[in-house]
Amino acid sequence: MEILIVFKVAFYWIWIKLLEYLYKHLESIDIVTRGLLKYENTANKMLGINTIKKELFIMNDIVLKLRNAYKGIGNKRHEDNVRLHVIINTFMKCYGYDVGKCSLEESIVKGFCDVYVPAIGKNALIIEVKNGNRPIEVKDIEQVRTYAGSKGQRFGILTNGYEYVLLDFSIETIPKIEGDVLESYIVFWFDIFKVRTKGRTELRYFKYLSFDNLYNNQSTHFYCDVAQYRVWKYEQGIKDVSWNSYRCTLFQFFDYFAPKVLAKRNYGQVGKRFYENLDMEQFDMFISECKRNGKDTSTKTLNNNHTHIYNMLYELEKHERIRFISLSDSRKENLTIYEETEDKRGVTELNAEDIQVILDFLKTKRNSNRDIVIFLLEITLGLERSQLLELNWDAFDKSFKHISIEGRKIEVCLILQEYLMKLNKEVKRAKIKSPKVFHVFYDGEYRPMREWNINDVFNNFVQITNDEKWKSYSPKFVRKSLIRTMFFAGYSLEDIMYITGIDINNISKYIKMNELLQRRSKKINWKQLYDGILCREA
Repeated sequence: MEILIVFKVAFYWIWIKLLEYLYKHLESIDIVTRGLLKYENTANKMLGINTIKKELFIMNDIVLKLRNAYKGIGNKRHEDNVRLHVIINTFMKCYGYDVGKCSLEESIVKGFCDVYVPAIGKNALIIEVKNGNRPIEVKDIEQVRTYAGSKGQRFGILTNGYEYVLLDFSIETIPKIEGDVLESYIVFWFDIFKVRTKGRTELRYFKYLSFDNLYNNQSTHFYCDVAQYRVWKYEQGIKDVSWNSYRCTLFQFFDYFAPKVLAKRNYGQVGKRFYENLDMEQFDMFISECKRNGKDTSTKTLNNNHTHIYNMLYELEKHERIRFISLSDSRKENLTIYEETEDKRGVTELNAEDIQVILDFLKTKRNSNRDIVIFLLEITLGLERSQLLELNWDAFDKSFKHISIEGRKIEVCLILQEYLMKLNKEVKRAKIKSPKVFHVFYDGEYRPMREWNINDVFNNFVQITNDEKWKSYSPKFVRKSLIRTMFFAGYSLEDIMYITGIDINNISKYIKMNELLQRRSKKINWKQLYDGILCREA
C-alpha cells in the first residue's frame, strides 16, 4: 500500500511539472489547461498542499472558455456575435463585470460605444468590439480614444474576440513613439491563441483585465505605470531589444508584489507609498523568489534587474509621480551576497578567433566605427559602462596613441588608433558639439549614449550564430575575461592592474593562488633581496 501511495504521489508530481513546462513552452494551452483542471483536486489531496497556483488555473480556464466561445460562433464572427457570445457572455461574466448594468450601443459623440460598463463611482470601462475575422490594428485605437475622451474615462478595451488590447488614456504621450503616438496608450496586447509571441503580451498577465484587478484592488495600475515609463524610455532613445528586457523584469516584479501590497488596500491608497519605500530587502525577496523558480541569478542578471527597477523609480521621481527613492541604499553591499553564483559560472579567456568574428560582424553594421571602438576599448582596457559613457575626446592625445584614465596614461593598440581616427572624422562631419566620444542619432539629433545603448552593442552579438557563448558577452564579462586573458598571456599583475584599473583586493576573484604558483620562477634569486647580503658567506 505504501509503495502504491508513493507511486501515485510521484506520478502526480511528474504530471504537474510536465504541464507547467508545456505551459511555458507551447503555443497552445488547451491540453495544459484541461490537464491542470483535471488533476488539481487529486494532486492537492495526495500531496497535502496547494501544489498549483489557483490563480493560474482560473486564468487558464477563462482563456479556454474564451477560445471555445470564439470558435463556437464559427464563421459568423461579425461584431454583434463577438460582442454577445465572446465578450458579454464569457469575458465579462468570468472576470466579474456586472453584465446587468452595462449598456450596448451607448450614444457617444461621433458614434456609439459597443459596450459601456459602469464600474466604481463615476468610472466606466469602454469596450470597442471589432469583426472577429480581421486582426486589430493600431489605427483602431483612435476610435476608442474618442469614445473614452467624450465620456471622461481612463480605460478602454479594444477586442475582436481573440485579441484584447487594454488602453490607458491617462498616459502622457510624446509626439512620436516608433511611428505612431497611439501605441503609447497600450498597456497589454493579448492574443488568446498565443501563450507568448513577438509583439504580444504573455498570457500569464491576462488576469489583469479583470474587474477586481482593474477597479477594486487596482493592481493593473502598476502595469499602467510601466506603460508610462515605456513612453519616457523611448523618448530617450531606448531600443526595442533593451526595452523588452526592462519590461520583462518589471512585469515579473509587479506580478510578484501586487498581491502582497494590495491584499487589503488598493493602488490609489498605497501604490505611491510602495514605490517610495521599496528597498533592498524587498528586492532581495523578489530575487529569492526567482531563485526558487530556477531563474538565472548571476550578478549580471541581478544588476540588470536592479537597474530596470531603480531606473523606473528614478523616472517616476523625475516626473514628480513620487517624492523620493529608497532602493538606492546599500545596493552594492547587498548584491555582493550573490557573487558566489556568478563565480560558479566561471570566467573564460578571450580568444583571437572570437575577437575576429565579432570585429567582422561589427563591420557590417551601420554604426560600425563607433561600435568597434567600444568593443576594442573593452577587450584592451576593460572599461566599465560608466567609463565608456563619460569618455571624452580630450582623454586621448592628438594622434590617439595614448589614453588617460583616472591618472593612468596607457598606450593604445594600433587597430584602436585607426578606428578612433575614423570615428573622430565622423563626429566632425556630423558637427556634433558634445565632448563625449559615443553618441546615438535619435529623433533628428545626436545624443550621448546611455547605458542601454552600450548593452545593445553587446546584445546584438547573438545574431552572429546560434552558439550560446554570444549571450555571455557584456562589458562586465569582457572585463573579467580580459584580466585572465592578460595574465595567461604573460602580463604582470602590476601591468594588469595599471591597464584595467582593477583594485588589488579584487584581483584574487579572477586569478587563483594555484594559477599564480604555476607561473612563478622555479629558481629563487636571493641576491635581489637586502642588497645581496643573504648570499655572502657568514
